[in-house]
Amino acid sequence: MEFETIELVKKDNLATLTLNRPERSNAINMKMMEELAVAIEDIAQDDDMRAMLLTGAGKAFCGGADLDIMPGGGNVENFAKLGVENLRRSFLFRSSRKIMLGIQQMEKPTIAMINGACVGAGFDLALACDIRTASEKAKFMCGFVKLGLFPGFGAAWLYPRTMGLAKAMEMLFTGDMLTAEEAMRTGMLNKLSTPDELEAATLTMVRKIVDGPPVAIRLMKSQVYKGMGTDFPTALDEAAVCESITLASKDHIEGITSFREKRAPSFKGE
Repeated sequence: MEFETIELVKKDNLATLTLNRPERSNAINMKMMEELAVAIEDIAQDDDMRAMLLTGAGKAFCGGADLDIMPGGGNVENFAKLGVENLRRSFLFRSSRKIMLGIQQMEKPTIAMINGACVGAGFDLALACDIRTASEKAKFMCGFVKLGLFPGFGAAWLYPRTMGLAKAMEMLFTGDMLTAEEAMRTGMLNKLSTPDELEAATLTMVRKIVDGPPVAIRLMKSQVYKGMGTDFPTALDEAAVCESITLASKDHIEGITSFREKRAPSFKGE
């Protein structure tokens, strides 16, 4: 499929998805939402892809949502006329659900490489990923409160899980900007780099993931998220099942063999 607002490159088992409206700070419009939904589903279903890297073209990661994404094209005066139920069932929220769950529930690891401003719905896209790296020039903001809005892309669920409850409340209630250094201190970011070193540093981490055992990594991801709402005895029962699956895998045999032969393993996801 030909994309207009995003780029999707698949190479060496890695799918790189780039938000590509640099002239608009990669703001999310209706076309981008349509294309993101298609691309994310495509990556999820492609067994040759072992990870997804999400980033933005130009100087920004994502500046949030464009007005045309809103019901009625962003005409505020018409919102009350549309009514809550029509707004809730609009393209905006149907599509955002598909995109956000598509990223967060994707079996394979997802990594956001944040090269600049990361605002509003764009911030939520980054937080839906499993891992985040950022440039020292990156900055983060919720901002919905300044418009009298509740954040509809999942921020109230994502923020506490990625930066802690107190910082999440502060970000949501004030709409203040968060610097890259502050974001790193909250634990929201995995790695912070200079702008020139960001891509190389990120790809070094991503390559370790892509070259790892796909079955074990996918099970790890699923159990980490499931475990956040599971008691420990249940988690231990599921851990026994998951490790049994990997013990019986060809990748485990390859891991042991490569260790004994003192060479890098070549995992096939079998």
